[in-house]
Amino acid sequence: MRPRLRRSLRLAATLLLFAGHAPAGRAQQTVSGGSGADYQPSVLRAADGSLLLAFERLDAGLSGDLWVTRSTDDGASWSVPAAVVASAANERHPALLQLGDGTFVLFYLKGTGTSASYRLYRATSSDGVTFAEQGQLQLGWPGGGEVNPHVIRHPDGTLTMSYQRLGGGSYLAQSADGGASWDQLRTVIAASSQLPRIAFRPADGRYLATYQVGSSSLDIQARTTTDPRDWSAAAVPLAVDGDNHDSLPVLMPDGAFVVFQIRANGSQYDIYSHRSLDGVAFEPRLVQHESADASDVQPHPLVGTSTARVQLYWGREAPPGSGDYDIVRLAAATVADRVFADGFEP
Repeated sequence: MRPRLRRSLRLAATLLLFAGHAPAGRAQQTVSGGSGADYQPSVLRAADGSLLLAFERLDAGLSGDLWVTRSTDDGASWSVPAAVVASAANERHPALLQLGDGTFVLFYLKGTGTSASYRLYRATSSDGVTFAEQGQLQLGWPGGGEVNPHVIRHPDGTLTMSYQRLGGGSYLAQSADGGASWDQLRTVIAASSQLPRIAFRPADGRYLATYQVGSSSLDIQARTTTDPRDWSAAAVPLAVDGDNHDSLPVLMPDGAFVVFQIRANGSQYDIYSHRSLDGVAFEPRLVQHESADASDVQPHPLVGTSTARVQLYWGREAPPGSGDYDIVRLAAATVADRVFADGFEP
C-alpha cells in the first residue's frame, strides 16, 4: 500500500489506502490469478519445508480480505487459495510469520473506511490453514490510524514491527510473546513518512529501515541503527530519482542487506533492488523485472540459503490501469552483482 500505487487502487478518502521485458530465463510464474485484484504477498518457508503465502484480495470497492495458498514443491505449484480473514471490514497488508513453537501468526490492518477506524490486528493458526482473529494490537495510541504492519522475528523469538500512522510517520514496536502484547513506546523511525519496513542483522545487532517520503512522486530513504529506540542517524537517500515506492529490506545469508523497490517507468512500475553491506552505502540498483505491458508492484522476496538469489513475489497488473492484479513469482532473482559482490556466491 502506498499513496500513489496506481490510480485504479487509490482510496479517494485517504492518502494511504492504498497508500520493457524480463531478462532471459526469468519469466514470471502465476501463483494466484484470475479476474480481480490479488495483491500484497507475504511469503515464508515453514518448518516442514512448504511455502506459505498470504495476500489480500480486493473487491470492486477496494475492500480486502486475506487469503492463503501453500506450495509443497518449492513454489512450482500452489494450492487453491482459501480465505483466512474475511469480514465486512477492510482487511489488508498481511505480514505472515511462523513462531518458534511452530504456530503461525498473521498481522494486518483492519477498518471500516474512515482513517480513524484503522487499527492493527493479529490472527493465529496451528496449521497455516485455519486462522482465528485474536483482536486489536495495543500500541499505546489513544485513537486509531495505524496501518501497514511489517513484522520480523529475531533468533531469540522477539518480534519487531514497523508500521505507519495515518497523517503521521513511521514507528516501531517490539513483542516478547509472539505478538500478543507490544511495547507502548511509540518509537519514531521517521516523521512524515509512509510504508516503513525493517530488517535486522543478528551478527552486529544492526537494524535497517526503509520508507517512502513525499506525496506524489515519492523518494525512498533508509535509516540504520543498533539501538531500536534511537533512529536519530541521518536518513540515506536511497532512491530519489523519479517516482519510487514499495521498499522492503531483507538480510541475506552473507550478512548483506538487499532492499527491493519499484520505480515508475512511464505509466507503469518496474522492480529493482539495491545491495548494501552496512545499510548506508548502497551498490547501484539492479533490474529485477521490467515489463512494458504490465505494472509490477509490492515486491516481497523469500530469502533462502543462496547469497546471490532469492525467490521473488509481487503483484502484477496487466494491462496497466486495468485493476486486474495477480500474484506472480520469479524462482531465482539475482540480487548480488558479481562486479560488486565478494567471492563466488552459490
